Amino acid sequence: RVVSTQSTGMSYYDFNPESLQIEEDDVDVSRPISDKVLKYEEFVNEVLKNDLKHVLEERDKIYDEIAEYMKLQTSIERLNTIETRPIREMIDVGCNFYMQAEVKNADFIYVDIGMGLHVQMTFDEALRFLTKKIDQLTIKSEHITDKSVDIKARIKLIIGALAELQGVSSQSSSKPRYDPFS
Repeated sequence: RVVSTQSTGMSYYDFNPESLQIEEDDVDVSRPISDKVLKYEEFVNEVLKNDLKHVLEERDKIYDEIAEYMKLQTSIERLNTIETRPIREMIDVGCNFYMQAEVKNADFIYVDIGMGLHVQMTFDEALRFLTKKIDQLTIKSEHITDKSVDIKARIKLIIGALAELQGVSSQSSSKPRYDPFS
């Protein structure tokens, strides 16, 4: 049964798809189906859509982190090809403001490895670390994408069940749909 999310803290992980099936003891002639429909609509709107929003925000943060690591990887690869020392570069100091910088000893670089820790690495060590970190974050983003697909599927399942309960066609008759099972 679906209850208000404020009182229970329910998320889509607590949802049981079998609860969409109407049991004989659930059928109460004195209680109209519209009450059940309202509860499921509330669950979709307040729980599932909210969870989907949070999952997509989390995935976007990971994509931003991947982009930062890839930008650093490109910069290191470019710096690794420069033979002259000291190196003079335009450095982004934040908000796309650049200033001229001179690096006298460019043998090492400090890389943020997470949790506020910075480690001194050679360019080759940093490139190996960045490759592994990008791969790790990519796997994490794929896992989160799978979560979002699961939530979207649950939303569509419930909306389809609600349409069936109300006797409304869930598909538009004007748009032909591809059915891979036919």
